[in-house]
Amino acid sequence: MGSMYELSPHPQWVDSLHSYLQPYWNELINSEWATAVGAGTMPVKGMQGWIMQIYPFIHAFPKFLAEALIKVEDDYARSYLIDNIRVEKAHAEHWLWMGQGFGLEPKDMLDLADGKKPILRDVQSLTDWLWYINTKGSLAEAVAATSFAIEGITGDLSRRVVDGFESYRGREGVEMNPRTYKWMREHAKYDDEHPKVALEVVKRYATSERMRAKVMLAAKRSLQLLHLALHTSFRAYADAPERPADALSIELRTADRRKRQVVIQFPDRRFGERRGRAAAAVA
Repeated sequence: MGSMYELSPHPQWVDSLHSYLQPYWNELINSEWATAVGAGTMPVKGMQGWIMQIYPFIHAFPKFLAEALIKVEDDYARSYLIDNIRVEKAHAEHWLWMGQGFGLEPKDMLDLADGKKPILRDVQSLTDWLWYINTKGSLAEAVAATSFAIEGITGDLSRRVVDGFESYRGREGVEMNPRTYKWMREHAKYDDEHPKVALEVVKRYATSERMRAKVMLAAKRSLQLLHLALHTSFRAYADAPERPADALSIELRTADRRKRQVVIQFPDRRFGERRGRAAAAVA
């Protein structure tokens, strides 16, 4: 089996994978969300928004990995996923600590994860995608979308924004302590290695040109949906005049696109009348 972190030389197609993903990777690293958190300029309500809304995704993450584990056919990939599941199970608690540091109640976050309150549509899309690709996709697609793309960009994002947390020390409702930092600091550290091993798994299972193309698309979709989820969640809370009671009130307040949509009118004539005329003509 070899060491867990024993990595092989990359085949040429992996260079194409990195090149294909780079624009989407850079877009997220330089996004409005990452820039505001890293600079400490995001309002506290905005910080509360993304911490609150992304929690159900963090809570479900080990379950995504468990679905991928079912597809494994070798000891290397099995050991990697089992170890990753073990690590990720602790991170949901660390996320709760981060939320507490920014003035959120753990019960509110747990209620969101339990489905007692609705989450924002764009955040739900991210979770739905990871459920889908890990249950219905191939192992190569699942690992590329989850452990390579999501964990990989999470490491880069954590290193990008963690220093900005210190800017919130002393702000009203914020308690900056080691527990508040823990999730970001842990991911800035270990998520430098996990995506490398994930890519090793992808290389072992993406053995055809068609599968490699599907891997690229799966990883890209994860980056795009994570970007959208982070942006929507922080903007919805930061732009709200008051902290809303739940995500549904945010959704209603921020549904400008729906208000601008033009209603599609159905034709006045009925299909039954049309069929009747056709029958008459035949007769």
